[in-house]
Amino acid sequence: MDGLFRLLGVLLACYVVQAFVSGSVYAKSGVWGRTFRRDADPLQYWSTLVGFALLSGALVFIF
Repeated sequence: MDGLFRLLGVLLACYVVQAFVSGSVYAKSGVWGRTFRRDADPLQYWSTLVGFALLSGALVFIF
């Protein structure tokens, strides 16, 4: 089970890098989800990106 969490953490880290490069990130907002763009919603974009990066680190190093 340890390897599964590490794999999920690495995949999430790859998504964080991809979202940083593309400038948009998809996250849950309300009932479904929403895409946050760096130029349109910078606060939501960066907070989502930081949250995903912290979750990725926790999956790799803690679980």
